[in-house]
Amino acid sequence: MVLKAAFFDVGDTLVEHWAPKEQLHELAREALRREFGERHWHDEFIGASLGRSAPSDWEMVPAHLAEDERRERALRQETLRWYQEWFHNAALGTDDIDLERLRVAMTVPLDLVSTPVPGAFTAVRWCKAHGLRVVLVTNTLSRGDDEVWEDWRRFGLADAIDGVVSSHSVGWQKPHRAMYDRALAIAGARPEEAFMVGDRLDADILGAKRLGMRAIWRRTDQEQAKVDIEPDATVTDLTELPAVVTPWLGVRSAHTSLSDPGGAARP
Repeated sequence: MVLKAAFFDVGDTLVEHWAPKEQLHELAREALRREFGERHWHDEFIGASLGRSAPSDWEMVPAHLAEDERRERALRQETLRWYQEWFHNAALGTDDIDLERLRVAMTVPLDLVSTPVPGAFTAVRWCKAHGLRVVLVTNTLSRGDDEVWEDWRRFGLADAIDGVVSSHSVGWQKPHRAMYDRALAIAGARPEEAFMVGDRLDADILGAKRLGMRAIWRRTDQEQAKVDIEPDATVTDLTELPAVVTPWLGVRSAHTSLSDPGGAARP
């Protein structure tokens, strides 16, 4: 089977080392002041816990039962409704607040608050140079597809990316199959023709494997949910990616490495 697509998670897969909470909050305050002026609710809103997380036990359910109604609801994402509910619960009106403008204002650019994982950007370019369609598949709160694209323009990597899939824009969070179905559609690939790289066993690895994709786990120190599935490979950073993927590409990509992105074209 010819491999056609490489999918990457973003947070703690391509970027890591997040800025301190105080810095994140100050950048968000500055953005809110620019859009709405001084408002007394800024700090409370910035510190709020919005939305909900996927249940911790769902991943142990057999695949044919994993999309039941309760778990479907748990993976649904409705960011603007969550914003609206927060203002309602805080007894604040939104007549003079454009929630879409608020959402965009809350998307602090990634290059201001994180750093690349070792080898990550070179690995993305390596995949692109070896004929793979590269798609970012990321769970977000406020970031939509447009904001994700802007992050990677700022990083100077957008030319190596063929598409982005954000949970805000799709309306579902990984591991819901809607996220992966959209990525496969963008790449023009079937599940067996794609692989996923991510740091979360539950969201990234399980989500991809359930659809028949290969999956590479980027191991971190973060606590992981227990899942009844194994990744096809495990790496600590993305300098290791070519060694894992080259055998999947076949003979045409033998002897390639991160320092040899054009190796596939050699006789």
